[in-house]
Amino acid sequence: MLAEVLEKEEDHEFASLMVYNLNLILLTATELSDMRKSLKGIRTNEAAQKFFVSLYRSWSHNAVSTFALCLLAQVYDHASDLVNV
Repeated sequence: MLAEVLEKEEDHEFASLMVYNLNLILLTATELSDMRKSLKGIRTNEAAQKFFVSLYRSWSHNAVSTFALCLLAQVYDHASDLVNV
């Protein structure tokens, strides 16, 4: 998965830009509506939890994208922790 490749990317500026663009696509593309729905069910779905963790590791290259991912997945406590750090 591309997220796993970006997680290991050594050029942090490039990784941040890629994550930013991928996040915009995730949030807006109609083709990814099922993926967004899956992320909203991470409390009850183990596969969705694994998907969230995989995305989170690479999304952490970009703080705004990480925050948006947490809001999308309805992990509000963690999103709040990110803002308060």
